[in-house]
Amino acid sequence: MGKPSTLAFRHVRAARLLGVRRVRTASIAVAVLAALLLSGPGAMAADPSWSVVSSPNPATPAALSGVSCTSSSFCLGVGVYGKAGAERTFGERWNGGSTSLVTAAPAAGYTETELNGISCVSTSFCVAVGRYYKAGADHMILDKWNGTALASMSVPHLFGPGATLDLYSISCKGTTFCMAVGFYTAEPTYPFSMEWNGSAWSEQTVPAPSSTEDMQLSGVSCTSASFCMAVGYTGNNQLIVRWNGSSWSIVDDTTSGISPVAVRCRSTTFCMAVGTSYSGGPNENSLAEEWSGSTWSVLTSPNVSGQSTWLESVSCTGSSFCMASGYSYEESIDIDSTLSERWNGTTWSIVPTVNPTSPYDLLPGVSCAASGSAEFCLAVGQDYNGSVQSTLVEKYS
Repeated sequence: MGKPSTLAFRHVRAARLLGVRRVRTASIAVAVLAALLLSGPGAMAADPSWSVVSSPNPATPAALSGVSCTSSSFCLGVGVYGKAGAERTFGERWNGGSTSLVTAAPAAGYTETELNGISCVSTSFCVAVGRYYKAGADHMILDKWNGTALASMSVPHLFGPGATLDLYSISCKGTTFCMAVGFYTAEPTYPFSMEWNGSAWSEQTVPAPSSTEDMQLSGVSCTSASFCMAVGYTGNNQLIVRWNGSSWSIVDDTTSGISPVAVRCRSTTFCMAVGTSYSGGPNENSLAEEWSGSTWSVLTSPNVSGQSTWLESVSCTGSSFCMASGYSYEESIDIDSTLSERWNGTTWSIVPTVNPTSPYDLLPGVSCAASGSAEFCLAVGQDYNGSVQSTLVEKYS
């Protein structure tokens, strides 16, 4: 039994520090709902935990890669289905009780398409990002949710014919401001960003470190049109840049051995980034970093014993609650398992997740929203039982 050969998702960021681009063969779909669990009259609420939510598949193989929630009753996840070389995009909507498929923009003339990330500000406005392949190169996708379907947005052509452009992440703070990040192919690859002003998309130049190694941005989070943080890597160093409303500036491009993949900011003085780190030995380790308003500091984060531990998404409702998701990998038996870690304002701890079947279950996307006095999270990914690859949605409640 081997890994599926379909859905060649480009989750290559986690293995970057080892110098091995371990292409993940599927994307991720996970959903989270917050509900109050009672064991009897007057009983105290049970400790929150993850459980699997039934999720449909447009076809198999299928997987979800990103999700965004505005409340415990609205989330929108995005992903891909179809065999390698013929992938198509799709979405799934969470309404507070169940998930359902939503229509994605048609992909006429494209041989493969992917949606990697999404950001929602209301039940009628979300923007999803990704890429499609045509005429020998990747091109960026920007799709807008209008309350009923995902439709293609007009996208400018950048960097000349044949240039490869991939978008990984997006953050919107209203219908008139979004920032998306990714990379474009040159020699080496370079980070770039796209800004939405309510009527059109335009490129915003990202300063590139002086390096001959590949660089990219894989995560972005904005608190307003005048403050964003984006994270990624440059060679074996982390790359963190900040947006001030008019331009990007480098915050750090010299710290080595760590590679942040995702970031979530709640204010100009609190952001949390997650990813992977490597300091020697057979395994890579989880990474968590906190922004204080002036500096980034690496926090202690737990790892699955004897396994590589990768965090690929993070969501925070405030400075005292964040949830990160990803997966762990046990090389000796070639098994991927879902993973989540929770921040309580002081420490990170592993929160047990569900692995419906072995051997390849992943959770690369998570989104949380406050639900009264409780927290609601939705995680998305994939479940592969050795023969069928399907969406995976889990709720934290």
